[in-house]
Amino acid sequence: MTIPESTSEHEFEQQAPVEQLNMLLKQSFAAFATTIALLLFILYWIHTLVDTGSLYRWTAAIVALNIYLLIWVFFVCRDRKTKLLSAQKAKRFILIYQIQALLHGLTWGLLPFLFIDPTSEMKFFSYIILCGLAAGAIGTTAMIYRIYLSFMLPLMLPTLLTQLFFYDDFKLFGRSTLGLLIIFVVSLIVLSHSHYDSIKRSIALMLENKSLLSKVTIALGKAEAASEAKSNFLANMSHELRTPLNAIIGYSDIIKDSYAENDLDTIPADADRIFNAGQHLLTLINNILDLSKVEAGKMEVLVEDVNISHLLTEIKETTETLIKKNNNTLIIDSPHNFAIIRSDITKLRQIFLNIISNAAKFTERGKITIKVVTGKENITISISDTGIGMDEKQLVDLKTPFTQADISTTKIYGGSGLGMSLTDLLAKMLGIRLDVSSELNKGSCFTLTIPLEYKAEIKQDDLTA
Repeated sequence: MTIPESTSEHEFEQQAPVEQLNMLLKQSFAAFATTIALLLFILYWIHTLVDTGSLYRWTAAIVALNIYLLIWVFFVCRDRKTKLLSAQKAKRFILIYQIQALLHGLTWGLLPFLFIDPTSEMKFFSYIILCGLAAGAIGTTAMIYRIYLSFMLPLMLPTLLTQLFFYDDFKLFGRSTLGLLIIFVVSLIVLSHSHYDSIKRSIALMLENKSLLSKVTIALGKAEAASEAKSNFLANMSHELRTPLNAIIGYSDIIKDSYAENDLDTIPADADRIFNAGQHLLTLINNILDLSKVEAGKMEVLVEDVNISHLLTEIKETTETLIKKNNNTLIIDSPHNFAIIRSDITKLRQIFLNIISNAAKFTERGKITIKVVTGKENITISISDTGIGMDEKQLVDLKTPFTQADISTTKIYGGSGLGMSLTDLLAKMLGIRLDVSSELNKGSCFTLTIPLEYKAEIKQDDLTA
């Protein structure tokens, strides 16, 4: 039987025993009811035709095996309710059932030998019962082939062996019956194997459907979350875009009025405000465009020699005003000389600026520390702050596009929710591992593990995964 491609062999081996056990459990109730009904029927018809002691012992064995089955059902149901049913435990339950099936088959197979002086009618009666049990068991146990064989072979073997090796009072039927009996047994084996193969294929398809349903549910959840995040993004962006635009328009009017009134002293300060508002607006628009480029697969990596020491010095100078805005201090802890790496300097600069800008925005009167550790194949750069930090849920949402770590922080600190998602995508493009740790009200730490040599392009699917 071929396992569907979307269901791996390992996945099938882990889940199939549990599904087989569930099916076996459902059939066990029918098997128990049928066995008890058949036992009462047989006792009614043969209790005067057999040795009483032998009949009692045979009946006691059948009853004991059915009690065994009920205990098995109890433990299986208990473990299913408590969610403790693993693949290994399911296999053990199946093995225990197999032992019961073997003993059951052997006990029923001894039925014809209870008769002391059997008439031809009673021989036929016992033969029909055995054939009916062997055929009926296909529906209850053949979903696990070895269990069916464990029941059917002990059921039919005593009769077959008697026909083959005894020609006296123990022989049940004539010689011509032997061939028919063998054909019947072989036919049942072939039929049960076909039934088992069909059941196994059904289980594989059922597991495949469960897997597909799970993937669809996860994808639907992600789509709904993305839709909600984008709706929140649009709501936030309306404020984020209007604020710098209003500032640009407003201060332009002020400059115009000031110039008209010859009050030229305020022009430099107003010009700075216009510049800052314009820079803010430009950053927002650039983030949106860059994120769109990455997700569309149109962002290229331009590899060149990058001196990390020079890059960090440049970033320190660029972010100096931003760092001082909230009375923060930037500390760089790095060796004086370390290897030149091969990467895209523009994207590296954007990654560092995004992380440091975030740290500066969410930290007041604190420290932002950049620590560099060199290795044989990588450079590890950690950027830590003593700011407001994040909880576990905020860490999960951190790299999701259009999603702010917390709505309340948006109102206080501003932001579009694009910076860290873009940073994460750019890091993946450059083969950089980005790890984030944080503790609420104690600060955050972003750790970048940068390869010394850019090796290969990252697939588009990996970027958006």
